[in-house]
Amino acid sequence: MRLITLLFCLPLTFLATSAMAQRGIISGKIMGQENQEPLAGAVISISGTNNSTSTDLSGEYLLYVNTGSISLTVRYLGFQDTTVSIQIAAGESKTINIQLASRQQTLSDVVITGYTQGQARALNQQKNADNIKNIIAADQIGRFPDPNAAEALQRVPGVNIERDQGEGRYVLVRGLAPQFTNISVNGEQIPSPEADVRFVALDAIPSDQLASIEVSKALTPDMDGDAIAGSINLITRTAHSRTPEIIGSLGSGYNRLMGRANLQGQLQYGQRFGSNEKLGLLLNGNYYHNDLGSDNYERAVDDNELELRDYELTRTRMGLSSTLDYEFNTNHEVYFKGLYSRFTDREWRRAFVFKPEDEEIERQTKDRFESQSVLTLNAGAKHTFRSFFLDYEAQYSYGEQDTPYDNEGGFIAGLPSTIDFNTPRFPRLDAGDYTNNTLYEFDAVGYGKTLAKDRNLTAKFNVGIPYKINGNDGLIKFGAKVRSKNKDFDIQQNTYENLGGVPNLDSFDGNPVKDDFLSGEYTLGRPLDVSKLIRYYNANPAQFELQVEDKAIDEALESFEASEDVIAAYIMARQQIRRLMVLGGVRYERTNVDYRSSDVIINEAGDLDAILPVRGSSNYDFILPQLNIKYELDNFTNIRAAATYSYARPNFSEIIPAQEINREDRVATVGNAALRPVSAINYDLMFEHYFGSVGIVSAGVFHKRLDDFIYRRILFNSPYPLTGTPVINDIDVVQAQNGDNANLTGVEFAFQRRLNFIPALKDFSLYLNYTYTHSKANIQSRDADEDNANATESIKLPGQTTHMGNVSLAYEGRRFTIRPSLNFNGAYLSEVGGSKADDLYVQNRLQLDVSASYAVISRMRLFVELMNLTDQPLEVYQGNQSQTIQKEFYSFWARFGLKFNL
Repeated sequence: MRLITLLFCLPLTFLATSAMAQRGIISGKIMGQENQEPLAGAVISISGTNNSTSTDLSGEYLLYVNTGSISLTVRYLGFQDTTVSIQIAAGESKTINIQLASRQQTLSDVVITGYTQGQARALNQQKNADNIKNIIAADQIGRFPDPNAAEALQRVPGVNIERDQGEGRYVLVRGLAPQFTNISVNGEQIPSPEADVRFVALDAIPSDQLASIEVSKALTPDMDGDAIAGSINLITRTAHSRTPEIIGSLGSGYNRLMGRANLQGQLQYGQRFGSNEKLGLLLNGNYYHNDLGSDNYERAVDDNELELRDYELTRTRMGLSSTLDYEFNTNHEVYFKGLYSRFTDREWRRAFVFKPEDEEIERQTKDRFESQSVLTLNAGAKHTFRSFFLDYEAQYSYGEQDTPYDNEGGFIAGLPSTIDFNTPRFPRLDAGDYTNNTLYEFDAVGYGKTLAKDRNLTAKFNVGIPYKINGNDGLIKFGAKVRSKNKDFDIQQNTYENLGGVPNLDSFDGNPVKDDFLSGEYTLGRPLDVSKLIRYYNANPAQFELQVEDKAIDEALESFEASEDVIAAYIMARQQIRRLMVLGGVRYERTNVDYRSSDVIINEAGDLDAILPVRGSSNYDFILPQLNIKYELDNFTNIRAAATYSYARPNFSEIIPAQEINREDRVATVGNAALRPVSAINYDLMFEHYFGSVGIVSAGVFHKRLDDFIYRRILFNSPYPLTGTPVINDIDVVQAQNGDNANLTGVEFAFQRRLNFIPALKDFSLYLNYTYTHSKANIQSRDADEDNANATESIKLPGQTTHMGNVSLAYEGRRFTIRPSLNFNGAYLSEVGGSKADDLYVQNRLQLDVSASYAVISRMRLFVELMNLTDQPLEVYQGNQSQTIQKEFYSFWARFGLKFNL
């Protein structure tokens, strides 16, 4: 592949070098006239030609131009078009900085406010991008009450999120589960802190750390190819001006369910130094403390059991980022970027489990502390030479999930109970004196801790060679990347049962007493205080018995080590033909993986038979052609089309060779180190029209055909192992395997603009998007048996919801702004069960948030944010919508404080 790239590029380099010798270079920065803010996404074009480019996030641009007298025109939504004339000689390099005046000078009813500038920045970048993408800028993120990156992304067309305790955590793009989306920081993938998956929980990354978020829905060859749903790039901030920029916020809040306050603060300093502003430094830090909780009930349908769960949580979110860059001149720059985020979660879970069939009631308390941290360090350089440009970068990233303690205690009472689930809101419960702690005898106590670590080390380079054919500008670009990943997971689990003498629950009860659980429907009495139980264990260890076999099984099954090396190379060409842009190329990626884990074998009596160390490895190659087309009907209207090929790697939990063989139940759960990634052909067609007063209306359709779709398959009466000499001749093997194909089709619509064309609504703006998706995947039939093992059935793709969207109507006066926002998503399949009746679905949800602010002075604003005013619960049903198995309520929460920009 490297030889082919070299042979192809050498003649192009020679031809381009000869042509470039007769041309010059123009570079510089585009800024707003009033506040000197860099304008990202501004279009700079040479009048009378189709030679054009757009500015980067720092407002900087670069153009190779013909010699002589030329006219340079700059266009930017919300600002006046500006044209300047210059002279340039062959081989000359000139710096041309241009300031644009806002349209408010010519349109009296349009005011370019802080909000509009953030929206304009994002829409200009989106309009001028080569591929289909959505961009949200920091200013726009700040207009919604979204404290983390996941919740900021829920406002993007086609993006849904999974929540944990009411807060956004995982991102689903275009109806595909989180593992189909690539997450990057500053253009490079970050590792997952969690043990068994690749995708990243974005609740760990504060939105205050970001300059913008890019959601690419069609790939280009210079992007990583493992992104079927899309690629999300989180971009940190940089310094722009010699004038010190100090911005921040300080606030508090309130959680209605817990009746407690929360705290938040953010401070950013940025400045460029030197007479020519060559050195830039930006430091940004934030902290968020939140006391929250939930009231939850869960139903086990097959066992006719009811569980009441009372959650109390303390969560913190801390972020630190910095950027240091030095511009030797307009053609040469070096930079260093760093981001560190840490998310902590202290959870107390107090539960009753009612078991009418066994005439038992269990009381449990879980006390767990968990922290997730992500660190990314990027160091690189950008160079522009007379006939080509070059950039290169090295990146180190580290993700960790540390659970230093996960303690859980349980007590059991022999009490009868009856449960009626045929009630409109909550199940009806009759369990006598179930809150009497003297009736509960000790069952078990467990002490656990885990540590998951994931490290990426990456190096890459890109070379771009501009050329000209018959007056049409083009670009040849090629590059390569290597990435080494190491991931491991360690677990310690000790469970102790009663040898005799442990007192009843009343000796270990604690606080809080909760008699208004689920709006007063149930009482929970005094919960188990696990810390008291642990102190008793430490003082009386002889009364407890360690479950040695359970410890060995749990630790062997879950612990693993994995390494993964990726080598990638690409070549692409971008050709402009009048108003038509064609970008095409091919990317090659090779992946080598190695996994180390353990087999656990349970004998016919149900006892541990053996723990055997095992290794698994595999490698695979992908050649990924990509094509993107953009046609400009006019300066404000684009038609886009794309045909791309991409893939998604399996989760680690599916491919590590850990295996549990239970001879007693004749079931083996087996990892599949040979599992192939899912591949997909993706088609996109998009129409978009931008409004000069800042806004967009767009509509598009997309289709994805997925091959080698991964699902859990049961191999009935199979030999074990599946290859080689059988040790067991007749056992049901459960394994993730590659199936047939799946199809996903969708339609997207988006509209946003200030309603200044209606005089009565000139101070209002509307933000609206809607996405419809439909999917079908073929898997092994859940009704299959040993006589009909190859029967198939069709299901929806897990995570795919039919309807999703956002509606927001904002009023923005000169001092006061208010923005109610509705976010909606329909029901979706979350887990494929053993039969259709066992499938689990997350119910549709509608959440109302409101944010408002008042400008005390021009650089200080008071703000108020109210979230989940609809008290929308997490609701899960099994098989059909009438069979609810979980409801979790959070009530609403609020934040308020001061934002400043000094």
